[in-house]
Amino acid sequence: MSRFTPTEYVNSIYDIDITKLKNDGIKVLVLDIDNTLVPAKVRVPTEFVLKWIEEAKAIGLEVILLSNNSKGRVDEFNSTLGLYAIHRAYKPLKRCFNRIMEKYGVTRCEICMIGDQIFTDIWGANNAGVMSILVMPMSAEEGLGIRFKRIIENIVIKKHRKDTYCLIGNPVAHSKSPVLHEAVYKYYGINARYLLCRVRREDLGCTVAQFKRTGVKGFNITVPYKQDIIPFLDSVTEHAKKIGSVNTVKIEGGKTVGYNTDGDGFVKQLLSDNTEIADKRIKMIGAGGSAPALVYALISQGAKSIIIYNRTFQKAEDIASGYENVYAKPLCDFTADECDILINTTSVGLSPDRDKSPVESLDGISESTVVYDIIYSPPVTKFMEMAQKKGCKAYNGLKTLVYQGLIADEIWFSRDITDDTLVEGILREMKDKR
Repeated sequence: MSRFTPTEYVNSIYDIDITKLKNDGIKVLVLDIDNTLVPAKVRVPTEFVLKWIEEAKAIGLEVILLSNNSKGRVDEFNSTLGLYAIHRAYKPLKRCFNRIMEKYGVTRCEICMIGDQIFTDIWGANNAGVMSILVMPMSAEEGLGIRFKRIIENIVIKKHRKDTYCLIGNPVAHSKSPVLHEAVYKYYGINARYLLCRVRREDLGCTVAQFKRTGVKGFNITVPYKQDIIPFLDSVTEHAKKIGSVNTVKIEGGKTVGYNTDGDGFVKQLLSDNTEIADKRIKMIGAGGSAPALVYALISQGAKSIIIYNRTFQKAEDIASGYENVYAKPLCDFTADECDILINTTSVGLSPDRDKSPVESLDGISESTVVYDIIYSPPVTKFMEMAQKKGCKAYNGLKTLVYQGLIADEIWFSRDITDDTLVEGILREMKDKR
């Protein structure tokens, strides 16, 4: 069955690291068209396809179209691209790949085939001995024959591939999540892999449908889609519903369930830092992103009060209105006194704007106040430096990232995952890869 197994699986062409392919010795990209580059009914390349191909050519890769479709279909699609193209390629026969090797003077090791079908694209590539990347089909609207083949393909995929988990967002290339989850899989001997999937807002629904259809077990959601994803899910936990956002989805029995682990991950960090929450006065800067989840989790842990300061007062008020002991104030009214825990939930200070802080001053802050910045790059932000100069303990959000990711794994695998040795190892690896 190895003839049907691709070298790599990805969500779409946009998740392929073409620079890495180039560095690994690939010289020629061979692309299928229908349901690989565009849905089968789309006649011409989209602007995203045009840009992706131009980026590949710009780093020195040759790009070829290889399709089993008719000359008319291939010529119409290629009219704006002007690529070398082969129609009626008769994949999975390897003669079309031999033709490419002869034309470009390359070896099997220097070609990569990218397509959406196992029994044509992947089998053909494996017959020819070239690298293959299987992408998820872009549309479910296919002919009866292909739909039948998809049933068999899904059986093959589920039997031979690792269980797949993903992160969707835009952008996602910077994410440390693969380091975290791959460490978990290695530590516990779990046969799984974690992919980064850059997704456009208008493609959220079809991406969820593709994940269901192709056997993806679960996925995380990052900015800017934590709220936008909810309408495409079958159900959402009461916890996530109260927060109004989802960052983790489990797929089981063809159904999606949305969770939010942001707040629980932050609480685990505080507990690991020996920072008490119960009966403590908390001030929070920012009302977007993870702020609603943090408020929910901190109140659930018995915080005495939370004051949310935000540039847009109404956003803070929208959160505060759901609780008796949470209050909203405009950012211009911020003071650092009379609080036990101070948290920055904004992105101000994130690289490359390392010299910025969400507030101008921490005058009046007590040395006993514990300060948190959810940013972890740079590891010490301007906001943290200001707190340290006042004698306060200050922590970044890297451990929160780790803990919320481990909680997601516990949801996916229905088992305890968090382990001190594992956490320490992940933190070391993340710091080494800065």
